[in-house]
Amino acid sequence: MGAEYCPVDDDGNYIQVDTIVASGDAALVVHREDMAIKMAIVYRHYTLEQAEENRGIIRREQEVWRRIQPDFNTPVQGIIQCLGLRGDTIEMRYMPGGTLLKWLQHRARPSIQLQKRWFRQLAIGLHNLHQHRVIHGDILSRNILMDGSLNVAICDLGASSLMPMDTVMADAVDAYNCSIWTDLCQLGLVFYDIATGRTTGISLYDNGGSDNSVASFPSRDMLPALSKRLWARDIIETCWREGGYGAAGAAGILAKLDKVKAPRRRR
Repeated sequence: MGAEYCPVDDDGNYIQVDTIVASGDAALVVHREDMAIKMAIVYRHYTLEQAEENRGIIRREQEVWRRIQPDFNTPVQGIIQCLGLRGDTIEMRYMPGGTLLKWLQHRARPSIQLQKRWFRQLAIGLHNLHQHRVIHGDILSRNILMDGSLNVAICDLGASSLMPMDTVMADAVDAYNCSIWTDLCQLGLVFYDIATGRTTGISLYDNGGSDNSVASFPSRDMLPALSKRLWARDIIETCWREGGYGAAGAAGILAKLDKVKAPRRRR
């Protein structure tokens, strides 16, 4: 790869391609020792305006991290730990297990016990985001990371919206029409991935040719049918009903998990 195609870091040094673990339109993540560092994609041939546009996206995400985790030594349960915000970067704990999406694509379906653990960890993470008046806006299996002990955490807050701290989240909608209910709908799709081993490819931003930067809550007929024997059927169906969890929001998932009966063993 020619040098002109290698991104540079904040100090103007070329980034080693083999250290890049994720890359998007405006940002990439590099692995350095025990950290995953998110930074803007910048090439030497970029104009100042191009570089600043991408760095501005990182700065916006930094504000979200300052809201939800003001103490870098104290992680927030269910959300990847932020270790620091140096310059225009976001330093996070490195998660060696990779993304949940990759795990599900290359492994056998997890046990129901492990599925329940993941449901609980993700519900707690989303609840904590909403408690800090943050709408995630992009809850997908590829935006969930796994550590070496198969614990999962929500990551990638680049599409998140900060709402005023006095916001009643059940009634709130951000500039992209996202809400706690679209977050929960997306979480239901992640739960579907986990429980069935199948991915839907459904996007809340695919509006049939209209503005695809704006989300819409899908009608039930746009979402997959669920087997009556699926242990998580009620949990997922409630995620897919706008306002289904009522005032409890994501915390309502925890209450349902506590009521789920263990499946009977076949004799």
